[in-house]
Amino acid sequence: MKERLVVFFNAVIYWSIIAVPFVASFSSAAVDIFIGFMVFAFVLKKIIGKDFTLARTPINLPFALVIGVSLFSFINSVDIRASFQGIVKLLKYGLLIVIIAGEIKDRKHFTRIIWSIFLGLLLASLDGIYQFIFGVDFFRHRPYDSIIGLIRLKAAFPHTNIFAGYLALFLPVVIPLLFYHLKGRKKFILLIITILGSFCLIFTFSRSAFIGVWLVVFLMGLIKKDKAVILLTVLALLIAPLLLPGSIKDWAKTTRSAAEFLLNKERFVLYETSFNMIKEHPFVGVGVNTYVLNYQKYKLRNTSPETADTRWYAHNSYLQMASEIGITGFACFIWLLFLLFKKSWAFYRNNKDNFLALCGLGIIMGLAAFLVHGLTETNLYYPKIATLFWFQAGLLMGVLCRRLSQ
Repeated sequence: MKERLVVFFNAVIYWSIIAVPFVASFSSAAVDIFIGFMVFAFVLKKIIGKDFTLARTPINLPFALVIGVSLFSFINSVDIRASFQGIVKLLKYGLLIVIIAGEIKDRKHFTRIIWSIFLGLLLASLDGIYQFIFGVDFFRHRPYDSIIGLIRLKAAFPHTNIFAGYLALFLPVVIPLLFYHLKGRKKFILLIITILGSFCLIFTFSRSAFIGVWLVVFLMGLIKKDKAVILLTVLALLIAPLLLPGSIKDWAKTTRSAAEFLLNKERFVLYETSFNMIKEHPFVGVGVNTYVLNYQKYKLRNTSPETADTRWYAHNSYLQMASEIGITGFACFIWLLFLLFKKSWAFYRNNKDNFLALCGLGIIMGLAAFLVHGLTETNLYYPKIATLFWFQAGLLMGVLCRRLSQ
């Protein structure tokens, strides 16, 4: 009986991991449901087997320290309940990492997860195209966002910048395999996904997401010593300003600097508010998950009407993190990223399995583009795409730790 239950729970975990990146393209609720299945099956399997060990990955310790500092930040929290909810989110992300890292069964399982990412990206991109043509997306009939006369696609996502974060995270995973591995029908499928995803990314008009994806593709060209990719990315950078819509060019004339053009003046107010929080509580912050609750207390007195609202996030993942859990917690996160990229780079350089190496490179590129996007958005605090970020980190750790090529 125990053996049958373990087999059943293994199957639930196996297919839930595959399902998450696909259903993320159209439903946050479905993501939570499959993660719930995954966690429930994982815990019961551990209890039945009396095996309470967790997958050991290079980022376990720094992530645990982030949680530890977040707990310590309760001393400054203005709302213990909100901070407790923040800890629950962190525990969910940490559990997601160790489950995925430890439960990827073999190369076939990993390949299915990768194709689930691709098919989800295709579905989200098609939904974005549908929204561009008909004015609303297919799944939820949400209209596209609009500003200064621009169509800003968001597909089934709550906001165009959240959709941009999703694209920045997953679109780069496709590109190394498209350029350097797959052939025939599969290569054609990835080409279509890349074209549709790039179209949607452009029409989010999210500057930081576009810059993030451009940067990682350019770096890929340098890593692979691919002159064609380097040339194309440089040309794209030079041509892009000439192709900007007239409404953007007109708006650009009203800005006072390149920084204001890239960030919008409202973000400067939010950033100064963040620095006020950091100055007040530099070591452990104002309390995990309480930035919004502290905004009115620390905002500038001469804030503009656009930023006078009580529900503003920092619009910078790193300033928000430093504000909430202090420089100490932020330093632990930076250490986590350092280990993540260091180990991943070593895996890419030393792996003789071209498919796994390029998948690893693509995941690294997606994580990096997502983090660049985080310079102007709090995408590490939007639950849907934050979950996907840690999912990808767990997937990368699974590839590193389980030696699937063998």
